[in-house]
Amino acid sequence: MTGGAGGRASLPPGPYLVVDAAVCAAVGRRPADLAAAAVRSGVRTVQVRAKHVGVRELVDLTVAVTDAVRLAGPALVLVDDRVDVALAARARGAGVDGVHLGQSDLEAGDARALLGPGALIGVSAARPQDVRAVDPAVVDYIGTGPVRLTRTKPEAAVAAGFDGLGEAARTSVLPVVAIGGLGLDDVPAVRRAGARGLAVVSAICAAADPARAARMLVEAWQQQPSGMSGPSRAGVA
Repeated sequence: MTGGAGGRASLPPGPYLVVDAAVCAAVGRRPADLAAAAVRSGVRTVQVRAKHVGVRELVDLTVAVTDAVRLAGPALVLVDDRVDVALAARARGAGVDGVHLGQSDLEAGDARALLGPGALIGVSAARPQDVRAVDPAVVDYIGTGPVRLTRTKPEAAVAAGFDGLGEAARTSVLPVVAIGGLGLDDVPAVRRAGARGLAVVSAICAAADPARAARMLVEAWQQQPSGMSGPSRAGVA
């Protein structure tokens, strides 16, 4: 993985798996098993997300997923929203790489101060003013969406669409990840929009064969040419 600002690891291109505890529970699968299967199939970024569990359970979940990923292959593990959970998991010896923060979570600068210069930090930014407000000296990538409204993001009122995704990719000097209601058929449009990654939940977690679904996403991404580039994205691997 190539280095980002200040020597930090940069976000790998391609499918980005959000292991959502609620979606996994609904289909009777363990998040750690799903994460490991996806990484063995070529996914290189895994985010742990559990909106409706207690903090102790979320720490246990994060440790389990991180340990499974480390055995499965090279991939980054991020925690959704919770810097405290990332720190607690690290204290237990889990190799958590960073966090993904929403607009109402801890400020990115505070997260950087707590997690250190080597952590990978992503933020959600859908509106143009939010994208412009992200500090590239602190943040490593932007998650833009939802491209489509989805049940896993019920708080979102308006879909950004592929036009909004493309605008974010053109505006930001940071890599942009498409989020929200996406799957295999969306890979060409996401790449044309200039995104570095495509975040998925159900497309892998709820698939009949998660490992095959992950592998198909990875292969589809690799087969598609990239699209528009942002103002200083040249040379980003």
